[in-house]
Amino acid sequence: MTGRTAGDFISSIITMDETWVPLFNPETKRQSAQWKHVTSPPPRKFRVIASAEKMMVSMFWDSEGVILTHCVPKSTTVTGASYEAVLTSKLLPALQQKRPNKGPIRSFHHDNAPPHRANRVQSFFQSNNFELIPHAPYSPDLAPSDFWLFPTMKDALRGRSYESRSAVASAIFQWVNHTPKEAFAGAMQAWRERCKKCIRLEGDYVEK
Repeated sequence: MTGRTAGDFISSIITMDETWVPLFNPETKRQSAQWKHVTSPPPRKFRVIASAEKMMVSMFWDSEGVILTHCVPKSTTVTGASYEAVLTSKLLPALQQKRPNKGPIRSFHHDNAPPHRANRVQSFFQSNNFELIPHAPYSPDLAPSDFWLFPTMKDALRGRSYESRSAVASAIFQWVNHTPKEAFAGAMQAWRERCKKCIRLEGDYVEK
């Protein structure tokens, strides 16, 4: 972080993670709450569990918004080889197109999942001048995708049934396009504050 202000450092970070998105996810109790008269019968509710069919999505983003959304092909898993392929063939072109002024110092954050630790992935970051930010194991409270991006996105998708993976992908892209830049910047700032609080608490769990 030498020579950079805290704001410069935050703006230089790209973070990513993967998540499962079901083709149907029921509303939360809060979202499905309805006003009714005391004498009215309770509302009928249907299908209160998530669908078995789901899609894995990898999302790369920073303080300006989402840089890349990658839908993992059906019946495949994320491996070191497939992750490196996405970084090389999709992330680098997306950065050139969407963040041409990102600067020579790019900091990258992801968790400690085995594909992320693969030697070929580490070589990719070294070869492309990325500075890796360590992530504490088992710390979703310190991963902005876990404490903000994915919960916020999934709340927006709840209560709707999608007929196909492409329909889910379209809904995700629409959510990305309609989420203001300020929300992403606020999440990154919240991440910084959580990290500072974790340091003050000497590593204790941080929820808010």
